[in-house]
Amino acid sequence: MITVTAIPALQDNYIWAIAQETGGIVVVDPGAAEPVIRYLVATHCHLEAILLTHHHPDHTGGVEPLLGYLNAPVSVYGPFDRVGRISVVRVHEGDQIALPMGLTLSVLAIPGHTADHVAYEGDRILFPGDTLFSAGCGRLFEGRMEELYDSVQRLGRLDPETRAYPAHEYTLANLAFAATLEPDNRLIAQYRGQARKQRMQNRATLPTTIGLERNINPFLRTEIESVRTSAERHAGRALRQSIETFREIRLWKDHFIAREDAVP
Repeated sequence: MITVTAIPALQDNYIWAIAQETGGIVVVDPGAAEPVIRYLVATHCHLEAILLTHHHPDHTGGVEPLLGYLNAPVSVYGPFDRVGRISVVRVHEGDQIALPMGLTLSVLAIPGHTADHVAYEGDRILFPGDTLFSAGCGRLFEGRMEELYDSVQRLGRLDPETRAYPAHEYTLANLAFAATLEPDNRLIAQYRGQARKQRMQNRATLPTTIGLERNINPFLRTEIESVRTSAERHAGRALRQSIETFREIRLWKDHFIAREDAVP
């Protein structure tokens, strides 16, 4: 049986540990080494591989010190060649990664947040890094808005039962923005209440599902009239295409401050 566990790290990152009953784990986006080391010691597991979604240091910063601590060969996969002195098995769109626990993940190229961003997907499990969050999506850093739009929509077309494991605990702040766009969306209100309770108990709001995100995530709902109307009101002009709505709400979100939900 395969399980996926959140390892909290840094301020609001999650390092995801994919584990099997035999004691081997694969970690996704270790931005820090210490939380992973504590997890390995506490669970008596051994690290078998590392998956990286993009090059930002809060996703890669733990690789070199972690492998230095373990002093053992561990395969590292990512969309680039090196992390510090560590060689990385470079992955591309369509590659298949057969993990030791029997799980095979496909590589999806999803540029936008960064030019080299990838996701890993298989068996209705998705690791989208910083491209898709619960009720939100990543900021645009290196790519074009059209690329980010296409990448987010691509993830939104996956099987609705797919469990998504984003890399940050941004759910409450994202839901505050989603509720601003769709104040009459009952699913957003219900999910927001649930997420508040989870954070009050210091529990992760993740994973989410693609099916849920289609109903509450404004970046997957740019063709919905209520989202488009709110975006047009903010823009002060008509938005005739879905990409225009996406662009407007992404830029709006860049400066949106969710005061009541900013701190769990």
